[in-house]
Amino acid sequence: MKTMKQTVIFLAIALTAGAALANPYVILPDGRRVEGTAIRATATGDINLTTPQGIRTIPKGQYVKAVADEPAEYRQALAAEKAKQYPQAEKLLGDIVTKYRGLTWDVEASKVLGRVLIAKGDATAAVAAYDKLFVLSPEEKKNPDTQWAYRGALLAAKQYAGLARQLDAVAASGSRPDAAKAQIMRGDIRLAQNDVEGAAMDYLRTAILFADVKDPAIQGEACFKAAQTLEQMRDPRAKELYGKCAREYASSPYAAQARGKM
Repeated sequence: MKTMKQTVIFLAIALTAGAALANPYVILPDGRRVEGTAIRATATGDINLTTPQGIRTIPKGQYVKAVADEPAEYRQALAAEKAKQYPQAEKLLGDIVTKYRGLTWDVEASKVLGRVLIAKGDATAAVAAYDKLFVLSPEEKKNPDTQWAYRGALLAAKQYAGLARQLDAVAASGSRPDAAKAQIMRGDIRLAQNDVEGAAMDYLRTAILFADVKDPAIQGEACFKAAQTLEQMRDPRAKELYGKCAREYASSPYAAQARGKM
């Protein structure tokens, strides 16, 4: 049986090991990982990494990646977002972007910031936040989740022309699921402009032309939104589509709403 002293030593070792995993580090071009106890990026992009031997400066261009340990403010921001305390989350995230520029967490905070601003109802600021994110990390332009969140911000901000150009590009060169999502969003643009009939046609086109896309989230959304627009037009087929959404796409986020309409 372990003594109390042994237990305390075990826990201390575990805590120390956990802390070591969270240490800031820099990845060099040859793949080597240099760890430290503190890290800061200068205005010129150089990295100052505190090591047991002192502060080591790694000039911009001589490292692949610099990563700080997770800021406490990041978890606080996520908690504030969950509690719908959006102004508080916005401030925390903005501070992280400034304080941790070039240290990975500026990118992570920027992604959450766009989401928070949308929830806050400030779509124009959300678009600006995503535009800044793409400057910070051009790689995010290839991240599907970030791109669809950005398009949602463009829609909410009523920046329809820019959004339409993106959707055309997705339809021309994207995957079938992405093309289907683009078709749904075209309907969203029409609906936002009070073209209910045009929106209904776009949603129905998704269900018909992209029947090969079996993702219930995509098909459920298309089916539900088609039913909604038909309902606005007093078309009796809306009930049938609500039923189809509930039955055939039960795992869709829209299924529960559809059941309430049956």
